[in-house]
This record gives sequence, C-alpha cells and structure tokens, in this order.
Amino acid sequence: MNTIYILWLRQLKRYIRSRSRIIGSLGQPMLFLVALGFGFGPIFQRAGAGNYMNFLAPGIIAQGIIFTAIFSGIELIWDRQFGFLKETLVAPVSRLEIMIGRTLGGATIATL
Repeated sequence: MNTIYILWLRQLKRYIRSRSRIIGSLGQPMLFLVALGFGFGPIFQRAGAGNYMNFLAPGIIAQGIIFTAIFSGIELIWDRQFGFLKETLVAPVSRLEIMIGRTLGGATIATL
C-alpha cells in the first residue's frame, strides 16, 4: 500500500512542478470554450439548436481527459528512457502495486 501512495504522490509532484503541463491542460480547454463557444454560439442559436456551450463542454472535458491519459503514457516512456522504470521494476514490490500507483496518479491528474 505504501508503494501505491509513493508512486501516486510522485505523479502529482511531477505534474505540479511542470508549469507547461498545467498551462496546457487547463489553458487549452479554456481556449476552446472561449474561442469556439462564443464564436460559434450565435450561429448555433440561429440554427435553432439551443445553447452551444452545453453541446461543446462534454467534448472538451473528454478531450482533456484523453490528453492527460496520453501524457501519462508518454511519462512511462520517459521513465524507461531515464532508468527510473528499471529501478522501480527491480524493487522488492509487486508490479501490480506499481501499476495501480501510476494509474491512480494519472487518474487524479485527469480529474483535476
């Protein structure tokens, strides 16, 4: 259980320390909501389809979650390249705990 917590905490610390990831993961959806939501909103209402923001928001949320999941996969490749993954896998802990810790870390970041 301690292994899961440590790997989860590592994922969160890496996210918090990377300003470019924070700006990208929060700024991109806001940009899409502002640009597309307010840009196409009046056209969407003239067509009689209702509120465009209600139509657009679920897709942007899903896009943010998928982007975070892809970046978590890329982090795994970086860990392999820099040798951290090898050190983690030879440690006397269960590989299931390693997988759960990394997965929970990525899921927490995606939820944020």
